[in-house]
Amino acid sequence: MQYDGRLTVQVRGALLGMALGVLASQTGACQSRLTQPIVAPLPDSSTYVAHRDLVYRERDGRTLLLDAFVPNRPADVPFPTVIFVHGGPLPPSVALQGKDLGQYQSFARYLTERGLGAVVFSNGFSDLGSFQSARTDVDAAVTYVRTNAEALGLDPNRICLVHMSAGGVFLAPFLEAPAEWLRCVVLYYPVLQPSTLEVLGAGSVATEQGEGLDPFPHVSPSDGAPSLFIAEAGRDAPALNAELRRFRDAAVEAGWSVEYWNHPNGPHGFDALDPSAGSRLIVQRNRVFLQEQLASPGEGHECVTAVLKCNAPCWLYWARDRTRCVVR
Repeated sequence: MQYDGRLTVQVRGALLGMALGVLASQTGACQSRLTQPIVAPLPDSSTYVAHRDLVYRERDGRTLLLDAFVPNRPADVPFPTVIFVHGGPLPPSVALQGKDLGQYQSFARYLTERGLGAVVFSNGFSDLGSFQSARTDVDAAVTYVRTNAEALGLDPNRICLVHMSAGGVFLAPFLEAPAEWLRCVVLYYPVLQPSTLEVLGAGSVATEQGEGLDPFPHVSPSDGAPSLFIAEAGRDAPALNAELRRFRDAAVEAGWSVEYWNHPNGPHGFDALDPSAGSRLIVQRNRVFLQEQLASPGEGHECVTAVLKCNAPCWLYWARDRTRCVVR
C-alpha cells in the first residue's frame, strides 16, 4: 500500500507520542497539545491523593519517574490499579516527562473518581532503536508498582494495563504468559509491533528491535487471557486499523473477551484532541469497563443486546462463553 507525503507526516506526528507535533518545537500549539487533558470532566484535586515523581528505575544516566493517583477516601481493601503505557518515540527532552503529558495525567485523575487507582510513568522510548530498552522500563515500572502497592494503597493483584498509541508495541510480553494479576488490557489506537511503524513510513526498524514484541503468536485459546477493550480511531492510517482489526479477530477466534469501539471520525489521540460526543462516550465507557473488570470476585456485569449503528461510535462485545453482544 502506498502513502503520500501528507500521510507520512501524519504518521510521524500523530503516532509519535500523543498526537501531532511532538518532535517539533515544544512551544505554541505543540506545547498546548502536550498539556491537553482528556475530553471528560475531571474531579477536584481534593478527591484524590497524588504520589508524584517516584523513582522506579535508573539506567544509562536517566532517572525514570512515575506518579500514582488514588482516591482520597477510606477503603476496606486496596484500590484496583490501572497502569498507563505512553506512546512514542519521544525525544529525550520529552521522554523523561512522558508521564506528565496532559493526556495521561488527566486520564489517571479521571479514573480515581470511580474508585480506581492509576499510575502513569515515563519510559525511555526515544527513537526507533530504543524498543528493547524501553521494554525493560515498562517491565520495571509494573514491577515497582506491584512491589510497592501496599504503601501506595493499590492492589497488586487487580491490574489493568492501558497502552496508548505506539505504547502498544510493549503489549506482547504481557500476553506471552498472562499473569493472574493482569485482569484486562485497554488499547487506544495502538501500534501493535515495531514493524508497523516502518510500514507506516516512520523510519527503518532493525530486526532485533522487534524481537519479542509481536503479540499475534500469543493470541490463542486460554482461560487466563485478559479481557480487552480496544478503541479504533477511524481517521488513522488504513494499515494501522487493518492490523488492529486483525488482532481483534484473532482474539475473538481464540475465545477472549473483547470490547471493540469504532470512532469513525475520530483522529489519533481523540480522547484528548477531539471534544466530540463520540470521544466522550468512549472514554466514559472505558472507565465503566475498568470498574467491571477490576471488581472484586463475585461482582460482574450483564451483556445487553441492542441495535448497532456504526455511523456513530459503537462497540462490539464478545464474552468468553462465545455469546456475542452488539451494543449501541
